[in-house]
Amino acid sequence: MVARRSQKPRDPARRQRILEAARRHFTQHGFKGTNLDAVAAEAGCAKGALYLEFADKESLLREVVEQSFAVIGARYAEEVMSIASPLERLVATLRFAYRQLLADPMFGKLLHEDPDLRALGLTSDSQKVEEGKAQVAMIRGWVDEGIARGEIRADIDRDAVPIVIGVLRFAPQHLGMIAELGIFSIERALDAILDVFRAGLAAPKSPPPAKRAGPTPQRRSKR
Repeated sequence: MVARRSQKPRDPARRQRILEAARRHFTQHGFKGTNLDAVAAEAGCAKGALYLEFADKESLLREVVEQSFAVIGARYAEEVMSIASPLERLVATLRFAYRQLLADPMFGKLLHEDPDLRALGLTSDSQKVEEGKAQVAMIRGWVDEGIARGEIRADIDRDAVPIVIGVLRFAPQHLGMIAELGIFSIERALDAILDVFRAGLAAPKSPPPAKRAGPTPQRRSKR
C-alpha cells in the first residue's frame, strides 16, 4: 500500500477557502466531475498552491468529508447517544442517517456515483477500519442491552443488526424515482421503513393478566 503524504497547512486561510470551494464542486459535480483547476480558481489561488495543501483530489475529498463528519458526529452524540431506550436509540440512529442524507446533497451526489465511497480509501485506512469495527461493536452492545431490558427480541440475530442498519441507511438513494413519479413521498417511505425496523426488533408485549372471575352470585329460591 502506498503511504499517504501527510500535509500540514501552508496557509490555513487558503486551505479553508480551497475546502469550501471543493465542497461546492463535489456537491454539484460529484468526485469524478470535479475539476481541480476550477476549485483553485474559485478559491482564488493557483493550482500549484492547491497542491501545496493537498496531494491529490482524493486527499482533498477526504478532508472535506472529515470536516462534515466531525460536525455530524457531534450532532449524533447530542441527539442520539443520550436516548435512554436502546431500542429507540437504534431507531434514532437510522432516522438520523436519513435526515443527514436528505439535508446534505453532497453525500447523495457522492453515493450516487460511488456507492461504496471507494474514493475515500476507507478500507485501506487502518484507523478508519478500527473506528468502523468499534461502531459495529457499539450497535451490538445496544442490542444486548435491549434484550436484557426486555425491549428487543431475544431471538434477534445481534450480529446482523449493524449490517441491516448499514444497508437501510442508504434507502433515500433509491427513492428518487418514486418521488418524481408522485407515487409516494420520500418522507413517508422513510417513516414506514423506520416503523418496520422498530417492529422487527421489538420484543412482543406481554398479554395483560387475565381477570379473575368473581364468585358466582347465588340465586335465591322462590317460595
